[in-house]
Amino acid sequence: MLLTRQLTTNNPESKKRLRATVIKYSVILCVAAAYLVFVLFTDLGIPCVFYEITGFKCPGCGVSRMLASLARFDIVSAFWHNPFLFITGPFIVAYLACCEIRYVRFGDRRMGKWEALMWAELALAIAFGILRNVLPI
Repeated sequence: MLLTRQLTTNNPESKKRLRATVIKYSVILCVAAAYLVFVLFTDLGIPCVFYEITGFKCPGCGVSRMLASLARFDIVSAFWHNPFLFITGPFIVAYLACCEIRYVRFGDRRMGKWEALMWAELALAIAFGILRNVLPI
């Protein structure tokens, strides 16, 4: 429904929001691509501050290695670097895309009942962060 409707409009405000969104995500993608190239060629990543301070893995630990493995098409290794985000990452991307499309079209990002799923995602991420330090995940 939201994704099947025409995205473009003659509304000047929608065009401004579309331009700002395209610029924002272009910058994010360029920075992410540069970081990925850096990780691939140096095998270095941004250290996890939570891990450095506490010695425990956070729910996001392993994301750089996961993305580097995906860039090398090593799916099994990518899964084991961070199984939770490997599985739920596409859902998060789809949710953000729907929010941005709604913002461009209507000027608001509220997704109603879908926001409950993101809160559930957060709760699962916290549970995963705890479990990965208790169990050998």
